[in-house]
Amino acid sequence: MLKSLEIKGFALIDELSLSFGKGLTVFTGETGAGKSIIVGALQSVLGERVDTSVVRSGEIAARIGATFTVSGEEALVINREIPREGRSRAVVNDTHTPLTQLRIIGDNLVDLHGQHEHQMLLKVQAQLCALDSFAGLDAVKSSHEGHFRSRVEISRKIRLIEEGEKERLARKDYLQFVVRELEETNIREGEEVELREEERVLASAEKLHQAAGHAVETIYQMDGSLTDGLGRVTASLAELMEVDGRLSEIVELLDTSRTQLEEASYLLRDYRDKVTADPRKLARISDRLALIGDMKKKYGSSEEEILDFLRESREELEAMGLDEEDVGTLKAREEELSRDLVRMANDLSSSRRSAAEELQERVQEELSDLAMERVRFHVDFEEVPHNETGQDLVEFLISPNPGEPLLPLRKIVSGGELSRIMLALKRILAGSDGIPTLVFDEVDSGIGGRVAGVLGKKLKEISNHHQVLCITHLAPVAAFADQHILVEKMSRNNRTVVQVKYISDDDRVGEIARMMGGLELTTHILESARELLEESCG
Repeated sequence: MLKSLEIKGFALIDELSLSFGKGLTVFTGETGAGKSIIVGALQSVLGERVDTSVVRSGEIAARIGATFTVSGEEALVINREIPREGRSRAVVNDTHTPLTQLRIIGDNLVDLHGQHEHQMLLKVQAQLCALDSFAGLDAVKSSHEGHFRSRVEISRKIRLIEEGEKERLARKDYLQFVVRELEETNIREGEEVELREEERVLASAEKLHQAAGHAVETIYQMDGSLTDGLGRVTASLAELMEVDGRLSEIVELLDTSRTQLEEASYLLRDYRDKVTADPRKLARISDRLALIGDMKKKYGSSEEEILDFLRESREELEAMGLDEEDVGTLKAREEELSRDLVRMANDLSSSRRSAAEELQERVQEELSDLAMERVRFHVDFEEVPHNETGQDLVEFLISPNPGEPLLPLRKIVSGGELSRIMLALKRILAGSDGIPTLVFDEVDSGIGGRVAGVLGKKLKEISNHHQVLCITHLAPVAAFADQHILVEKMSRNNRTVVQVKYISDDDRVGEIARMMGGLELTTHILESARELLEESCG
């Protein structure tokens, strides 16, 4: 659900901050007040391509931010910046997102009616999904999809087994060689680094041994060693501590230093004894490094890639290890799945066609209520090669006027007609449609009177299942709103700006009265507006 919309520097909008709730929200105002600009900003933040001309004069960029709640209270925040120069940027929850991906996200958040580019139900695949949801076939279709994917995977395995016995055996011999060679090599991740370090030590073992031995003698073993000298100095000063107590701290430091020198000499002695020249071990390490180098040339540039190659070779070898009995089992399962899929696809088609007849009747009823009784709606079926969804290609067809041929829904030109057709479909599919927010623009084009009240009631009914935003010029539609936003155009600092006002009570009565067409807001018109609001709320 859309929670808020922030707009800055977009067309005639200087800065707007809008918040939204559940139910039906209407935007009203004079023609040209800027209602469609707000919808355009929403489209932009959902990934629609826009020209840099939308950037307000004097601004370097237009910025739009939208916050949605998804999965309960989890927030999804989208920000888009449209600079006057350069490419626009989109950020979704602090992650930079390409416009193609943003449009996919937007299609699942908002369904906008009134502009062809942003309507899920104009897509043929979405029409099949809508029909299946209307027919209650989602579980059956899901089961069919699972069976279909299983058969595809089994067919792939059979094909791998049967595609050229000679080539398969050659590949199998190669993989067996690779696995055997790498298993015998037994390379470990990080082994090369360890061996390089050990090689460096062994290559300089004699030099390291001599240096450690000389250090031991200098520190501890030879006459006049550092520890002997330090011991004599310490003892000499200790005798004078009674004369001058300030020497005690110095004597303590010297004594500690002598202890540390002795510990260092012990460690050096152990190091000297362990670091010895070992030509055979050095040769073994060199051979091992050479072997690792050979494996890297053949199987990967690092130990990690070599081990990945080994794992992939084992998996492929395992897949190739199926014997003729396994192939027979797979073929039997493939035939069983094929029989099941034919039955399931036929059942799906039969259920879809029955549901399509009911859907056609209900859409016709809805369209009649919306003063479109001459419009014909038809669900067209075409049999296609069996796929995950079955064997049906479904498309919604419309004939807007008597005598005109049925055409795909996506080819309807009139925004008002299209919006009302979409409204009829949404009214019927409201409980099964998963898109949380619906936006209707131009939905009331060309209608009035009793039909306007019907339209408002239908929008209200849809808002029980979806958040609905609607731009309207009809008082009977606006009267059903849970939230009423008045859009106005005004002059500020000698510049035209769009502003909004959330209205209620007397302000809303006045706006409804204005929409009812009175040149003057007489007591009679205001009373009629108040009655209309009371009837709609009741």
